[in-house]
Amino acid sequence: MRILLVVALALLSFARAVFAQELDPDPNRIFVTPLKWKSAADESPDKSANGTLAILYSEGVYAEVTAAFVKKVGSQQIDLNLNDGSVVRLGTWNRIEDSDLIRVESRELSRSPEGETKLGRPLTARTCRLERPSSTHIADTIVCQGLVVNHAQKAIGLGGFPSRVRQLVAAQNKAAGSTP
Repeated sequence: MRILLVVALALLSFARAVFAQELDPDPNRIFVTPLKWKSAADESPDKSANGTLAILYSEGVYAEVTAAFVKKVGSQQIDLNLNDGSVVRLGTWNRIEDSDLIRVESRELSRSPEGETKLGRPLTARTCRLERPSSTHIADTIVCQGLVVNHAQKAIGLGGFPSRVRQLVAAQNKAAGSTP
């Protein structure tokens, strides 16, 4: 019986590792706060804005980042800039009995100047309302306590955020697997 349990735990650990490698964001599941553009500080014609981007992965992973966004002159794409400091929240999301509500459980991950990620922040739960639900992109707007994000209408360059999410999910899964 113990051998069967050890094999099951090993398979679960392997599945978590594979799951973390397969997370790819679907553009229909990317949401962003309204961005207020201003001229970039370095006298370039580019515009910048601070905002929050949220991704609801189909696998149930929730990833949120508050960071700077850049809009280059002549480009339709908006780019996420993770180099000027960012705050990341990572967790899970799922629909609850009312199809117009989702539950998000996440924690803020702090990042030290040396690049070390701290996973010890408390888990918080929010119930969010879906405004104008859609079968294509979940909803036009997601309203949570303290956060309102709209479905991204333009392409957003994610600047390495998905790979960071995969690394963080793998680190959380590894930490969860090593705790007794």
